[in-house]
Amino acid sequence: MHGALPKTLCVKTGRLGTDGHRKGCHYYFRSPEGAAIRNSAGTLGKGLDIRGEGGYVVAPPSLHPSGLLYEWMDPVQPLADLPPWLLVKLAKAQPSNLPTPAMEQGEVIAEGGRNAHLTRRAGAMRRLGLSCEVITKALLEENQAQCRPPLPDAEVRIIAQSVARYEPAQTVQGMPHSEQAESNQAARQWPAPLSEAAYYGLPGKFVRLAEPHTEADPAALLFQFLAAVGATIGRGPYYRVGADRHYTNLFVVLVGSSSKARKGTSWGEVKRLLSFIDVEMHKRRISSGLTSGEGLIDSVRDEIREMVPIRDKGRVIDYEEQVTDAGERDKRLLCEEGEFAQTLHNSAREGSTLSPVIRQAWDGCALRVMAKKAKACCAEPHISIIGHITNTELQLLLSKSDSHNGFANRFLWVGAARSKCLPFGGENYEDALRAYSEELRAAVDFARTVGEVAWTPDAARHWEKIYPELSEGKPGNLGSILSRGEAQVLRMALLYAVLDHSAELGLSHLLAALELWRYVEESAAYIFGQSLGDPVAEAIVELLRDKPEGITRTELNAHFKRNKSKDELDRALAAAQASGRVRLERRQTSGRPVEVVLPVNA
Repeated sequence: MHGALPKTLCVKTGRLGTDGHRKGCHYYFRSPEGAAIRNSAGTLGKGLDIRGEGGYVVAPPSLHPSGLLYEWMDPVQPLADLPPWLLVKLAKAQPSNLPTPAMEQGEVIAEGGRNAHLTRRAGAMRRLGLSCEVITKALLEENQAQCRPPLPDAEVRIIAQSVARYEPAQTVQGMPHSEQAESNQAARQWPAPLSEAAYYGLPGKFVRLAEPHTEADPAALLFQFLAAVGATIGRGPYYRVGADRHYTNLFVVLVGSSSKARKGTSWGEVKRLLSFIDVEMHKRRISSGLTSGEGLIDSVRDEIREMVPIRDKGRVIDYEEQVTDAGERDKRLLCEEGEFAQTLHNSAREGSTLSPVIRQAWDGCALRVMAKKAKACCAEPHISIIGHITNTELQLLLSKSDSHNGFANRFLWVGAARSKCLPFGGENYEDALRAYSEELRAAVDFARTVGEVAWTPDAARHWEKIYPELSEGKPGNLGSILSRGEAQVLRMALLYAVLDHSAELGLSHLLAALELWRYVEESAAYIFGQSLGDPVAEAIVELLRDKPEGITRTELNAHFKRNKSKDELDRALAAAQASGRVRLERRQTSGRPVEVVLPVNA
């Protein structure tokens, strides 16, 4: 189908066919730099196996069970590069694991799902290390073969170019050694680029307008746009879940490598847009320097009334209620924390109220601190947060308690990388931005008239279908950080809806929010890895890597020098078991049965 294989290092195995002749061959190819090619047995065709990361083959001159030796065909033949057609097939055999309605329809990709389908294909190929040229060629072929009607070739090339700017695979720098080992074992990958579904409506229009003229990551532009506009709209539209209301306020943190990620650059583009649509918000309601819970409350405090003594000739004759502090009329606040590391540091200080007040602010609850001298409170806050931090700072400063107490899961953790190199900057597009801001201002004005929103019938059916998996808890540290998936998706879908001049959550709004959440999940998996959030559980998993036969409870106690209580070990084993990496087995002995802890692959 694809012509002859290029000349490369080749081995004849000792396997014999039914005719008595040697049948097997091993062809060695040079893998593209940075590629993450995994093992694949039989998925590319009958009898065709690929051995990559974590796999092995038997090398010459080993003896095959047939009695023949493995033999080099030509031991000095140089390695050839892996053929592009084989890379494409590997990418298809190892796709992104994100289901979409388009993929469920079968081989034919209909209108509305073509961009998302091709973007996922491109992301899978890029993670394998394919070049832009190879990705483009493969997408053009797939577009013609599967998309009905096919997208214009120019649009397909744009998808390929957009995806190819990302690194094939990256590891987190500056992580603790134990987590870095876990990362290497799990082969963490940078999140696949956002598909077309995320660029629906006015949010997508802004990114397309700004992206060519900045080195900022399109995902960074989009998430910060939503957080900033959600803050600007204020406490108007909401979706009700029981007694709780979800408003348009979001907490977003961009995670990247210092200045190279262009996090600040992306915020600059969004902040400039705010100056066109709401001068009051831009000038007075964007703040930075989250130092304490009391300080945050003070920024949105209500009017303070106190009983003040009435004096006559120095003597108190009565008391009357007076306004001692006019408070803040505008309850909207966008906290822009370019040094989010400092926010984490402040929240971790002994006695700090910052973490619980931030959690209350995301919920939209009344804010107050139970302290004798704390007079300020706010009944109806509307607070949003945009933060920037490096991978290293985040790993060092996010405390174990904040990972599990509901602080971390109120944030959308977004991986951000520089999208392109513009030595002389982009073109001036201010006139186009001003024209766009008129559209956005009209949408914001509409949003402020909206109260409670509901689902459209098709969106409700899709929400009912995905809700069980979205709301299901996941094990470990990563599960804690992602445990508000359904609430985060609702808030983002709400924003897409009201910016679409709709008082209903439609299917397009929901699909856009789900694609954003997919990016957040993949970002969090890259940033935090598969850490269990329990050092003892991590140590048990690490220990079992060298003990596939398993260990007994007695041996486990001895490993920890009997310094761990039964409760500690029980909790650790439960966490390791919930992660799917450890299993428990009872074995019969000549005496009492013993409990053995085994790795899941044993």
